[in-house]
Amino acid sequence: MTISKQIPNNKLQNTISDEEIIKMVVAGDEEKYGKIISRYEKRLKGFIKKLIGNNLEVDDIVEDSLILAYQNLRGFDAKQQFSSWILRIAHNKTVDYIKKKKPKLVGDDEITNYELRITNENKSIIEELEIKDEDKKEIHNAINKLELKYKEVIILYFFEKKSYEEISDILHTTVSNVGVMLNRAKTKLKQFLI
Repeated sequence: MTISKQIPNNKLQNTISDEEIIKMVVAGDEEKYGKIISRYEKRLKGFIKKLIGNNLEVDDIVEDSLILAYQNLRGFDAKQQFSSWILRIAHNKTVDYIKKKKPKLVGDDEITNYELRITNENKSIIEELEIKDEDKKEIHNAINKLELKYKEVIILYFFEKKSYEEISDILHTTVSNVGVMLNRAKTKLKQFLI
């Protein structure tokens, strides 16, 4: 008896790793990229929505990210996790969007002060901490006050459950800098909450 007879076809497809799908797509089976889209589209939407909160633009950024990932699949390094690679692409596309929307008054550094909205999807970490409802809103407001670089680290670490190494890949920074930014973000959150 073969494995395909033991496991229904749709369950067999779900056991295929991202890396295996990528190999198939690169080898010419382009339709398999639909599997990548179905696995990551919702996750990318949530990630981008947490950063910009704009539903109208989120779909465009997700689409651009998925297209760019497809166009660059041959350059994907199988040594890293695909989820981190595609989140980095989505992160870069989101930063590009913010730069285009934000008027240039001082320079590129101003992007770090761009106010981002955190959506209700971010409740998970707050709910896990069993915090009272009135305090949840205060925490969301405090997260909204953070600079972009600190919001990104908070979102990737607490909401996307990424390791320091994965965050460093996504944000193009060192692992030690991720730790520093996360500590600074926590300190700033405490200041906003006191």
